[in-house]
Amino acid sequence: MGVKEALKWMDDHHRHKGNYPYSMVRRYGNPGYDCSSAVYYALIAGGVLPKDTYIGNTETLFMLNGKYFDEIFDYKKVRAGDIFIRGGQGTSAGAGGHTGMFYKKDGIIHSNYSNNGISYNDNGSFIGYFLDRKRSWNERYFRPRYGGSSGLDIAPIKQQRPQQASNKKFIKNENWHGITQTACHVRADASTNSAIVATYPMGSRINYDSVYESDGYRWISYVGNSGKRRYVAYRRTSGNTRPWIKF
Repeated sequence: MGVKEALKWMDDHHRHKGNYPYSMVRRYGNPGYDCSSAVYYALIAGGVLPKDTYIGNTETLFMLNGKYFDEIFDYKKVRAGDIFIRGGQGTSAGAGGHTGMFYKKDGIIHSNYSNNGISYNDNGSFIGYFLDRKRSWNERYFRPRYGGSSGLDIAPIKQQRPQQASNKKFIKNENWHGITQTACHVRADASTNSAIVATYPMGSRINYDSVYESDGYRWISYVGNSGKRRYVAYRRTSGNTRPWIKF
């Protein structure tokens, strides 16, 4: 798997090939996609991301840099299979950002509101409406590690095994929701040493079904789209216990 398969997924879900409307709500192929969910699914199809990867947003795409991506600092080096992210990191969630893939130099395929789905845009079809084609804080480029490597001259990083919570204590079952008051990490287990699998931007709603304590924090927990249980810390258990999720 690689660039060909990632771009094929995008092409197979083009707006002219089925009912795949642009949607920021029904974004999991039910029936359509937004910009970031389309990129996630394409990267899964290309073998860059595991099949059970959480389908995040532009902010969580930024967090893949260094593990699944390598950043490209010169637009002249962009090629087919690379991705772009518009919007400054930390402010790109929702309508504040945009992302897609290059199918060629000066040519992108992306899910977008203007075309109500996945479209091709290049020099002959208004690519300038979507991209400046100049690297800046507001427009960055990344090369996914197809086949485990991006081909860029980047030192490899050591892969760490996810750490599990050793003192996790179940508190209660509770089917409720909370609104994040700041960006909140989603972890594979109730430990600050556990792998971060996603991040909820400020103002996100999190539905949960249970509460835990571990590592000096109180955690809410739910089963994600992957079928795996996830954990989000929402306050400390001592000292300043003011929560960063409002219930």
